[in-house]
Amino acid sequence: MFRHYEPALPRGQRPVRHLRQWGKRSKNDVPGLQLREEGWEPVGFRSCLYVRSMEQLRTSETRLFASPFTGGVVCMDLDKTEDRFLLAGSADTSLALFDTHTGSETGVATMKPVFTVKRQSIPSAHKFMVSTVAWYPVDTGLFVTGSHDCEVKVWDTNALEVVTSFRLPKKVASVAMSPLAACHSLVAAGCEDTDVRLCDFTSGAVSHVFSGHRDSVWTVAWSSHSEYELLSGDGSGQVRVWDVRRAGCRAVLDQYATQRTAPPSAEEPPPFAAPAKKFRRGGSGSGSMSGSSSAPALLGAEAATAARMKESALRAHTGAVTCVLPCPDGISLLTAGTDGRMRLWDAQYRVNKLVGYEGTHNRALRARQLAVTEDARVVFYPSGSSVNVYEVQTGRMLAALQGAHTESINACVYNPTLRELYTGSNDKTMRVHGLCEPREEAEDEDAEAESCNRGAMGAYG
Repeated sequence: MFRHYEPALPRGQRPVRHLRQWGKRSKNDVPGLQLREEGWEPVGFRSCLYVRSMEQLRTSETRLFASPFTGGVVCMDLDKTEDRFLLAGSADTSLALFDTHTGSETGVATMKPVFTVKRQSIPSAHKFMVSTVAWYPVDTGLFVTGSHDCEVKVWDTNALEVVTSFRLPKKVASVAMSPLAACHSLVAAGCEDTDVRLCDFTSGAVSHVFSGHRDSVWTVAWSSHSEYELLSGDGSGQVRVWDVRRAGCRAVLDQYATQRTAPPSAEEPPPFAAPAKKFRRGGSGSGSMSGSSSAPALLGAEAATAARMKESALRAHTGAVTCVLPCPDGISLLTAGTDGRMRLWDAQYRVNKLVGYEGTHNRALRARQLAVTEDARVVFYPSGSSVNVYEVQTGRMLAALQGAHTESINACVYNPTLRELYTGSNDKTMRVHGLCEPREEAEDEDAEAESCNRGAMGAYG
């Protein structure tokens, strides 16, 4: 039986449908083929197939982690060069490295740690909970860790020793390195003292200190479209944007800003108010504001003070910011807070896109890691002991992964090569979630087709 091909409709006249609405498919039918016949472009077609596949995400029973931790899994990070080595930090002060490419496609594969860093065996290890980990973005020879012992350590992966260490005044909540950096090797660190610090491990010193937050900094992240742009979120719900080449805050995200304005110029320097001249006794008109040349400077200082007060009132969330996640496409930005909201932002204009995500429960007491796919179409959000999977641009929930953990999930990491999701929880375990084919549905369709064929043969026989 041949299909009748209709001419392609213009883009504005194409019917907006989802793949679910096409009903049951036969065994040999290609998903979304009818969409292509109606004139959909390959990009939209690929997007539909990709989102469709994420609906089949399930907890894997054949790929397991052999967890060496005696405390909850707090943080994880996957290397950016090979998408292979998974680094995990625990509340029991230990670290572990896993090779995600181990195991076979058939049978049960248990991924054992390649090495484990514990205080008992390595004296230079952290003394308290490991709160954050980050790979060196160029290769897997170095990685960075932060802990509640107020230290940021740079490790040599091959020698398993500390290359350099930075002593900070407060507990370290988050560290990050820019994946685009070509002119610097700075490690951004957020602490509980409201300051964001940049640690240069080539010199072994803290090179920058950014002040402006009114509460402790919970999370930091580098921009995915500029190697000099840094973002930070604090416990009061404020998200600030910094330019490491300039002093002062570049922008503050406002949850009520929804209209696009002119994007900030990358070459535009921050506002600068000249200091007021000292008052000198004597001289005609020197004691009068109207006749003094310092009057414009004083007015400029007052305007700068008013601008700073206005910035301090802006909030991205009404609760603490638990995650700031720049999307890999460099266009969008995701933030999450303890107000139970996840928000999508325009990274260029820094406005709220007003996308609603249902079921984003969040009562975390520290930062939580979200994960997003490499094309920034799907986001994975830890909500309690489950993970909700959303379509980024529409907010539609694709799947809810439940039953894998018994306590709150602290970290999610997505592997674009294997198309797997890794989660770490307070129940001291790590789990793998992968794509699975709907075998039962396919078997039901095959049985139904076989029964129809037998009925037709009986009618003609």
